[in-house]
Amino acid sequence: MLSEPTNYRYFFRYLPHGLSELQEAFEVRQLLDRLNEEIVDAVVRHGFTHVATTRVCDRVAIHMSIGSQRTFAVDVDATFEAIARWGRLLNKELCTRNETAPDMEASYV
Repeated sequence: MLSEPTNYRYFFRYLPHGLSELQEAFEVRQLLDRLNEEIVDAVVRHGFTHVATTRVCDRVAIHMSIGSQRTFAVDVDATFEAIARWGRLLNKELCTRNETAPDMEASYV
């Protein structure tokens, strides 16, 4: 989580566990920025329109806007599941492209 959530907005970053202690390193920050951008692109392409990228503290973050009266808890849960699923997949692909070891799970920070 990158800022305090509100009733309408939530800013966070997909962060593989294996990178949590290294996230301030320049190369890792670039990798995480690219990973979060790719996650949002994939999630939006698959119909989750209340998700976008933004910058928080000079980092690419995922911005989830849930202010619509037509957004239900099940929609929010499905969005987080899609982000986690795409995050795991894209993290493996990105690590393969960069020849680094992928992590198996992720957290939201």
